[in-house]
Amino acid sequence: MDKIINSLIDDLKNIFRERIVSVILYGSYASGDYHKGISDINLIIILDKLEAKDLKIAYPAIKKWKKTKNPAPLFMDRAEWPTSCDVYAIEYSDIKDRHKLLYGEDIVSSLTVEKNHLRLQCESEIKNLLVRLRQSYLANSDNVKVIDNVIKKSSTSFIAVFRAVLRILEERVPPSHREVIDLFASKVNIDKDIFIEILELREKNKEIPKDKIENILQKLIDSLYQALIYIDKIKNK
Repeated sequence: MDKIINSLIDDLKNIFRERIVSVILYGSYASGDYHKGISDINLIIILDKLEAKDLKIAYPAIKKWKKTKNPAPLFMDRAEWPTSCDVYAIEYSDIKDRHKLLYGEDIVSSLTVEKNHLRLQCESEIKNLLVRLRQSYLANSDNVKVIDNVIKKSSTSFIAVFRAVLRILEERVPPSHREVIDLFASKVNIDKDIFIEILELREKNKEIPKDKIENILQKLIDSLYQALIYIDKIKNK
């Protein structure tokens, strides 16, 4: 996969030349917790200035990249990059902890993510996740595949929030998802087994048995609500 990443970087360098400020790899592939077929390879491309025509001329390189079935790289310009820390506090804090500079200037180490911004986004993410889970079950309770997919996809969101909360608490964030769940559960009154079970179902691409869907969903909702209560209390500490 490194060869494919390097090929994309070479293609972009040929297109944009000195206009590329940085190419950053972040997430599970950068931290060594990558699971083929489950995890994504995430890239950020920073240009000196980003215009619509730049996205168009980058398309041939991105078209090749899409064959890897990974998400398209996130394109941003230099001026936009540091001004988004407050809105995307979870994402930026995760990038700071789990990234590799593949090309160009180090624009990550100087970023500052405020704890109050991080806490607020954690609260928002958990509330949004609870709404998605409930509304999905309301609209698709007779469709096991849909609910199965929604539950397993929730692991991406809750792991990101757990990491962020540990950073707020100034804990060293472990590299693996299971260790993150274990450490978070040592701080917050949640049923850690349900989060581990959902994570394993996703990693092994196993379907949730029909007769267990509702029970798993309820345990997930209950534990997420406990996490929400804890996150809300952090602001008073």
